[in-house]
Amino acid sequence: MKHLQINILILAAMLLGLVACSSDDDAPVPVSNPDPDPDPEVVEPEVTGQSSNGFVMALRTTGDNETDYIVSKEDIMTGEISAAGTGIELTSWRFFYPVGKTLFTTGYSEDNQGAAYADNGKGLIAKKGGFIFENALEMFGAGDDKTLLAMEIARNLPTRRLHIIDAETGLVKQISDINIFVEPAKDPRETKISWPTALQVRGDKLFIPFQKIKNEFDDKGAAVDLGTTDPDEAYIAVFSYPNIGTDPEKIISDNRTSNIGVNGATTGLIEADNGDLYSFSCGAVMAGFSQASTKPSGILRIKNNETEFDDSYFFNVEEATNGGKLFSLDYAGGNKAIARILTNDTGNKWEAFGRTVFNQKLVIIDLEAKTVTDVANIPLHAKRYTSPILIENGKAYVSIETATDAYVYQVDIATATGTKGAKIVGKTIKGFFRLK
Repeated sequence: MKHLQINILILAAMLLGLVACSSDDDAPVPVSNPDPDPDPEVVEPEVTGQSSNGFVMALRTTGDNETDYIVSKEDIMTGEISAAGTGIELTSWRFFYPVGKTLFTTGYSEDNQGAAYADNGKGLIAKKGGFIFENALEMFGAGDDKTLLAMEIARNLPTRRLHIIDAETGLVKQISDINIFVEPAKDPRETKISWPTALQVRGDKLFIPFQKIKNEFDDKGAAVDLGTTDPDEAYIAVFSYPNIGTDPEKIISDNRTSNIGVNGATTGLIEADNGDLYSFSCGAVMAGFSQASTKPSGILRIKNNETEFDDSYFFNVEEATNGGKLFSLDYAGGNKAIARILTNDTGNKWEAFGRTVFNQKLVIIDLEAKTVTDVANIPLHAKRYTSPILIENGKAYVSIETATDAYVYQVDIATATGTKGAKIVGKTIKGFFRLK
């Protein structure tokens, strides 16, 4: 019996030892000398309750506290589009720009944060990554389908800060200070600096069209005037890419038309299927020019594999539209573009960006044939800001705001015909996107 008791005690001790070993294996292992510079923690995307199916839209509401929302809807041609009881509420006035299947949004005046949104693989929108910036990011482009280019444009500084952001993580990979253009003066307020109107990558070059503005600012650092100083010429700075460097390889210019692009638009320069680049110039007082350009509103071309304006190509859009001036330009495939035209320039400075003058029409431009066709069934309207227009299967989707209401319109590019869709319960839709 004594031997049996001893054997039982030994067996019990062995079992206790096994349990203790198992418990120790599951516990965290103490580290006496942790890595002083550990890799950053991988943060799981923050899943929202918003569906990523169908159309994802940037909706701005109306009222005393206008707010931007990300909303989604599979059918945008019937019913209403609203943020009531749905949507992802955002802070302050926002910019929106898509890269591949990722949607970036950044704050403007009240918020210095950016974030990326994408499908989480389960049909919901997830917020991934995030970044901050010193001054508002106001110009955007894509290095490729996985890279966002975003630029700070401080009013009182000649240097521009270019952010290179990973679309897969939503994190900043690099920030570079670059000099696009500066013309110094004894009085700093008379110094001329650049206002970029596109970030267009083609091959191993980054093309940045720009306007020239005065470096005027008050004691608090706020811009006094963003009006252009030399409106009778088109300018583009050409940088190497992806090794951008500090200064452009060269600046090219053309005196057949005015400064390229307008404030707030990211498509001052677009790329066609064959690699040719096309720029649009406005020159209208209503679009923010200090004085109306004496040159016609028009389109220039840089041929594929070239870095100079094509002397053999100029499309005088103002002449073709009986005095109209280009206010936007988006590539629509097949050497065609969809554009907004200011039918006149009789308003006050910057008035094209407001909601008091409804003089914009939508047109289809054949870039090769140099023709302009009004889009049927779409009324004259106002439009301040839009991200690049969504084009798919020969159809474009736009937000049209009149004095009384706002609606989605689907535009058939081939026939230049608009079809009225869902009513927008809000001020505008800043952009239509696909995350799947």
